[in-house]
Amino acid sequence: MNPVLLFGDSHVRRFCSVLSGTAHRYIQRQAAYAIELLRWPLFPILYFLALYLTYSVSGREVVSGYPVSGFLLIGVLGMVLWSSNLWASGYAIEFERREGTLQTLFLSPASRSAVVLGYGAGSLLIMVGPTAVVLVSISLLLRIELAVASLPAVALSIAGMFLAAVSLGYVLAGFFVLTRRANVIANFLQSPVLLLSGAVLPVQELPHALQQFARVFPLSHGMDAVRESLLAGATVGDVQGHLLGILVTSAGLVAIGWLLLRRVERNARDGAELDYE
Repeated sequence: MNPVLLFGDSHVRRFCSVLSGTAHRYIQRQAAYAIELLRWPLFPILYFLALYLTYSVSGREVVSGYPVSGFLLIGVLGMVLWSSNLWASGYAIEFERREGTLQTLFLSPASRSAVVLGYGAGSLLIMVGPTAVVLVSISLLLRIELAVASLPAVALSIAGMFLAAVSLGYVLAGFFVLTRRANVIANFLQSPVLLLSGAVLPVQELPHALQQFARVFPLSHGMDAVRESLLAGATVGDVQGHLLGILVTSAGLVAIGWLLLRRVERNARDGAELDYE
């Protein structure tokens, strides 16, 4: 048998093993705190109600051609995905630094990318169930009408939004450690990214300069694709531009994230001080 194929298969198995092990450890850690089990169901409810009340008080019933409730429902999904990856995959290496295991991680044969993605996967597994229940409940209570013409379009759009959120978290993993100001930067980034992604306000209503900047964030393409496929009956052909945008911008972020992780790895192996803020 071809030894190259064997090596490749072994490498994939090792990558998946590290990813799944890290995800399992992350879930165990979060499940140990009751507040974490309550936060995921309550967080999207409170966020949706705050935004919905704001639009209701303003008297606005339609946003970018969609009912306010439907527009915000997708926005809350994007918000949860972004927040989850910001504090999980984005914070993955930072967690290792705080626990004093950063040097060990970079001296081990474990894939650093697998560790980062494992944190993100664990966070998504925790939030998917509660968030799905919350969003479905809200849609039923408010009688949000869906206009689905293509299930593949919906599936691809939601998958694209997941990919967009993961790529944003991945690029932050190395950046947070290199700056040594992870908590400050993470808190600062939360609201600007939500604004630029179109979670709370249509990107088309932002100033022109910000609209162009918003297209750098794959999450904005994901928001548009999911809204069009769920609320406007879009087909795969209709959302293919958004899907392509997600792939291109996500690939760029992943490439940058990989380079940043390599930089952190070099610093760790050279004995650079990474374990302080």
